Amino acid sequence: MTMPVKHHPDILSNIEDDAGSTMQFLWDFYPVPMMVVRIEAAGHVVVEAVNPAQKAMLSSHKTGEGQHLSHLFPAFLCDELAANCARCVAEGGPIQYETAGGDSSAEPQWSTSRVLIKPIRSQGGVITHMLCIGHGLSRDHRSIASRSFEAELERRVVERTDELTTINRQLSYLATHDWLTETYNRRHLLEMATTEFKRVHRYGLSLGLLMLDIDHFKSINDEEGHEAGDQALQAVASAIRTTVRECDLVGRYGGDEFIIVLPETDLQGARAIAERLRSTLKDANLSISAGIATLRPSDKTINELINRADHLLLGAKRNGRNRIESASLSLIP
Repeated sequence: MTMPVKHHPDILSNIEDDAGSTMQFLWDFYPVPMMVVRIEAAGHVVVEAVNPAQKAMLSSHKTGEGQHLSHLFPAFLCDELAANCARCVAEGGPIQYETAGGDSSAEPQWSTSRVLIKPIRSQGGVITHMLCIGHGLSRDHRSIASRSFEAELERRVVERTDELTTINRQLSYLATHDWLTETYNRRHLLEMATTEFKRVHRYGLSLGLLMLDIDHFKSINDEEGHEAGDQALQAVASAIRTTVRECDLVGRYGGDEFIIVLPETDLQGARAIAERLRSTLKDANLSISAGIATLRPSDKTINELINRADHLLLGAKRNGRNRIESASLSLIP
């Protein structure tokens, strides 16, 4: 049979009557600092034992057990406790007093507390030890346990804030990007394209828009499976990202259709980007058809460029696919 672990010192059993067993229980579980001390020659107070609450307050691996009281507390507290322990012995009964804390230069600072000292007698009735109970004793006007709790709470707040920041960033990404190709989704692409359209229109700048899709994409899905179709979409998206500039906007418009918005780019520049993209995709055994539209002074919305590019894309597909068409020029292999 396993015996329960005992934390209280044996000297507590010398306290009279049933109070002894009650005191032993309080020693282990009551959340106030307690010490058992003895007075040696010359009035030195030696620490015999400290309870779990006192150890937590000290926040140290050293409990001071078997050592002078000065190993635990500053001089003013030691002097007060030693004097009152001597008074307890002289009066032969419990006493209590208040300590008002040290001066402003004392390290560490201690708050006001009430201290109760109860004599512990031997079987012969001689006072051999004293039980000291402190109420409200703390460093820096806060207990070590309180400061530890605050530090842990602060750590958890910081950790939770970081988690929420990460989650919000992820949610923002998911709300604006296509999950498969990692390009902008249609809604966000149109929002950003509209903003760019207004900017270049205001300052009289050029704007190119390229709409493309994958040739024979339905056949890829039907003959090789949808996983192959997904891989083709990812390959095209990757090729686009390595071809365009950082300022360009890339989004999946729907199905296998992509739109690339090219700020401050004229028709010649847009065709050069389209040609590089088509050349890159040859290495992946993929071909695309594309239509290019550029901004006209009469355009009122970005949708007008999209509609023109879409119409040119349909013409490229009707004319045999693997083509890039614009209002003034068609490019074929």
